[in-house]
Amino acid sequence: MKKTLSVVTVIAAALVIGSFLYKNISDFAYLGSVSQNITSKDSNNSESTFNAKKGDNIKFNCNSSVKEGSLKLTLTDSSGKVIHNFKSNKDYSEQVSLDNDGEYILSATYDDFIGNFHVKFR
Repeated sequence: MKKTLSVVTVIAAALVIGSFLYKNISDFAYLGSVSQNITSKDSNNSESTFNAKKGDNIKFNCNSSVKEGSLKLTLTDSSGKVIHNFKSNKDYSEQVSLDNDGEYILSATYDDFIGNFHVKFR
C-alpha cells in the first residue's frame, strides 16, 4: 500500500512540474515569435500574425541587442493601425491589452542592422 501511494505521489508531482514547465518555459505555449541573429548589415522585416479577442491581455517577452543600425518592434492590427511600439536594445516583458477582436501582427523591421532580437508572446 505504501509503495502504491509513493508511486502515485511521484507521478502526480511529475505531472504538476511538467505542466508548469510547459506553460511557463516551453516555446510551444506561445502564440508566436519573431527572432533573428544578424551578423552582417541587413535590412528586412520579420512578422508573426495571431488572432485575439477584445480584452485579451498578451504578454510580450522582448530581448534585443542592437550593435549597428536600427530595429523597430511594432504591434499593429489588421488595418495597419499601430497598437504598440516596443523598446529595442533591451531585455524585458510587457503586457498589452487588446481593444478589438481580430488579427494582429508583430513586426520587427530593421535597417542596416547588426545584432539580434527575440520576441515571443502569449
